[in-house]
Amino acid sequence: MNAELLKSSLNTDKHKLEFPTLEQQQRLAAVLILLVPGVQGPELVFTQRSQELPSHAGQISFPGGSVDDTDNGPIHTALREAEEEIGLYPANVEVLGTLEWYTMPTGFVVLPVVGQLQEIQEFVPEPNEVDDIFTLPLQSLLDPALFQQEFLIRNNIKRKFYSIEIDGYYIWGATAHMLRSLALKLGQGS
Repeated sequence: MNAELLKSSLNTDKHKLEFPTLEQQQRLAAVLILLVPGVQGPELVFTQRSQELPSHAGQISFPGGSVDDTDNGPIHTALREAEEEIGLYPANVEVLGTLEWYTMPTGFVVLPVVGQLQEIQEFVPEPNEVDDIFTLPLQSLLDPALFQQEFLIRNNIKRKFYSIEIDGYYIWGATAHMLRSLALKLGQGS
């Protein structure tokens, strides 16, 4: 899959790249869906969050996190957080576009930013935040039928979420939702 095809499936409208107005108790965040060259085509970079974190410990996620006061937009947030978490050189990333804002049950409003690594580099996990960094082939994640629909009851509210199990990794919640959205955007499903 080439970058131009991917770019044509994403939001590139500059107005979408501004922070939205939030309701009380909501917080802004951004994640980086990063494509890197792989043996059989592009691969996506994932992190396994540290077991020591107070929330989402041990879960699989994209690099990213909360907006800081110094961030000038969600793209800056995603790149800054990826630099902190995996040692990414932000200058090596071509931003291709974004998916839609995603509101999590935890109150985060997250923008998935899709980027492509322009120059090969080694990633280094920030040990206080990340236990592992790994990649999975993009092509293996593009079939929406692979995503299972599950339910979770939290605060007496039944919530639907998606999950996918691949290569021994269980990806669920916001990350699986974003992956499924990417698969649907790329037109691989019905």
